[in-house]
Amino acid sequence: MTLHETCNLKTPAGWMRVEALADALTSVTFTPQPERVSEPGSPLLREAVRQLQAYFDGALSAFSLPLAWTQVEGFRKEILQMVAGIPYGELATYGGLAERAGKPGAARAVGSAVGSNPWLIVVPCHRVIGSDCRLHGFSALGGLEMKTWLLRHEGHQIIAGKVNPSRS
Repeated sequence: MTLHETCNLKTPAGWMRVEALADALTSVTFTPQPERVSEPGSPLLREAVRQLQAYFDGALSAFSLPLAWTQVEGFRKEILQMVAGIPYGELATYGGLAERAGKPGAARAVGSAVGSNPWLIVVPCHRVIGSDCRLHGFSALGGLEMKTWLLRHEGHQIIAGKVNPSRS
């Protein structure tokens, strides 16, 4: 029998819920404040919480957590794996990811794949922006306001929904 576990943690950006099945994370999401806070029970969830807290403290720029990649497939998986490789503080565009995937012109399909990311922050979909440097969407709780918060946390300057190319 495999064990499904969850825990909630409060971060400077809001409440997050982390879920795991067996030995891999199945979900990392923003959530409304939970009615009850569940502590991480397994070593995996404790490590996920530790790494997320370190990210928000500015002490971690790359995650090393096992993800349940078997729950995604095809083009979606290809795109999310590319997004997982976007370094802290850097950005990618939907169109650029489509080109790297060999499907120029598929920026909207990339947006759909990115919007279905089950591992927020760990797979940094907030680092994907439009080719015009605008923030075009964020399906997580908090929407573009949350995306703006995360990008600012990583040192980007956002003015009127647009990333300033000359970072401070």
